[in-house]
Amino acid sequence: MIPFVAVVRLRSQESRTLRLWIPLLLIWLLLLPLGILLLPFIFTACLVCRVNPMRLVAVLWQILSALTDTQLDFEHRTAGGSLHIL
Repeated sequence: MIPFVAVVRLRSQESRTLRLWIPLLLIWLLLLPLGILLLPFIFTACLVCRVNPMRLVAVLWQILSALTDTQLDFEHRTAGGSLHIL
């Protein structure tokens, strides 16, 4: 299943924390028309490169599904933050 929510936490040196909940479902819905428009070009590229289009879709779905429960932390002298994809 593709991830639906990302939580972004930003911390400043003064220990202030800003937490943003980003609904990824809305982003997926906004990208859907772009994907439909690019579908003929992707299909043509698959034919030229001799790649099975169904295999490409399966691999992309597996990559998106693997993003679930990803945690990325970053630190700096003055600030830090984290990204958690649910």
